[in-house]
Amino acid sequence: MYQHCEFTDDFLSLHDCSAEKIEFQDGVLSFLFPEGFWITSQHPQNESDKTVSTDAAQVDFQITEGEIEGVCIYTFRENKEGLTIRKSWEPLDFINAVNRGDYRIEFLTQYKSFQSMLFLCWVWFDQPPYHAECEIILDVEKVVYRWNQLRYDWVW
Repeated sequence: MYQHCEFTDDFLSLHDCSAEKIEFQDGVLSFLFPEGFWITSQHPQNESDKTVSTDAAQVDFQITEGEIEGVCIYTFRENKEGLTIRKSWEPLDFINAVNRGDYRIEFLTQYKSFQSMLFLCWVWFDQPPYHAECEIILDVEKVVYRWNQLRYDWVW
């Protein structure tokens, strides 16, 4: 149970935040952030003049029509010839790979349109080349950002 539930990202950011677990249940795709995400100084709960991190947090995406088909995941890697290869992932395979610890997702940039979100990310892993570019595209009805406490010792 989380103390704070935000329905807008007006005063928060996932930039440089890492998700280490993903859940898909009852049409909701949840990313779990053990180190939290960023809350800007404009947020009413932030008593500082700096952007600070939350403690462990979660973001829930209500997928349109509740179907996993509303989730698209691509990773990009260069082959030996220097060509970029795009790999399409089945969402449940990607979720299982993250939950096994094969990958950690670092969110970089977010783009929003009507009932759609695109996240540009890195996926990190324990073997060369150690990371790959990733796109996560979600058809969403709503988003809920959940967190408990602010960490004033962890500033941007």
